Amino acid sequence: MKTSSIQPTISIRLPAASRAHLDKATKLTKRSRSYIMKEALDRHLLEIVREELNLAKPDRLKGVLELAGAGARTRPRSAKEIDDHIRWLRDNE
Repeated sequence: MKTSSIQPTISIRLPAASRAHLDKATKLTKRSRSYIMKEALDRHLLEIVREELNLAKPDRLKGVLELAGAGARTRPRSAKEIDDHIRWLRDNE
């Protein structure tokens, strides 16, 4: 069975600065915008997903899950408390 080599098209909106960086990369590499965007996605998409799911730091997730049964505070936190806690976590990386 013969498969088609036509790829689906995706459109995105880019801020002017990102578009300028993309255009500079196309000139420096003599590659198309599509090629540069595909390469960027292929190289960084998995990394982005891992960061978003916090899988890059399994020990931190394990620690948070252990706290759930150890009498950890269950009431909602204020935005300031959450920000302070995030800063504290980042300092411990």
